[in-house]
Amino acid sequence: MGRLRYGMMISLDGFIRDASGSTDWMLADEELHGFASAQDRTVGTRVYGRGLWETMRYWQSPPEEDLTAPEAREFAQTWQDTDKIVVSTTLAPPAEPRTSLWDRLDVDRLAALVRDSDLDVEIGGPTLAAHALEAGLVDELTAYVMPHLAGGGTAWLPAGFSTGLALRRQHTFASGALALVYDVVHEGDSG
Repeated sequence: MGRLRYGMMISLDGFIRDASGSTDWMLADEELHGFASAQDRTVGTRVYGRGLWETMRYWQSPPEEDLTAPEAREFAQTWQDTDKIVVSTTLAPPAEPRTSLWDRLDVDRLAALVRDSDLDVEIGGPTLAAHALEAGLVDELTAYVMPHLAGGGTAWLPAGFSTGLALRRQHTFASGALALVYDVVHEGDSG
């Protein structure tokens, strides 16, 4: 049985985009790429909404000059080696290998996917993740906190969402970014 994981690069004040829609401050250096690739080794399936899919599909065939750093090459290979599910009512079925289309996020279908998976499942993007969080399906939250204050914009967590967390791992990067990996404490969990 896998675990459902949700992680994003965020500003210190909890946004994935600032009020103007910019993510220019959200650049991962080689050290952060290496850390993220290590975290991703246990992910077998990634579930994306249309917007995040459009951003992440870049890793299917990035230009060779963008793969000079070993960390970038490893991240691309790790991404290509996972199954992808794109949740969208507006996209045609993706042509990329190992990629399928769901017309909506059915939390029961997602729960079955996680339960039947030998590896972890990662859900990406705040809209999809909100449904999974509110349904109590997310087992792990990872915040890659960037040294930036967005001052508003798109929040990475749904408004009013509350749950207990248990810190499992933290890492500070030379850039000033910080990775915080938490287990979600589900109702009835001991400890």
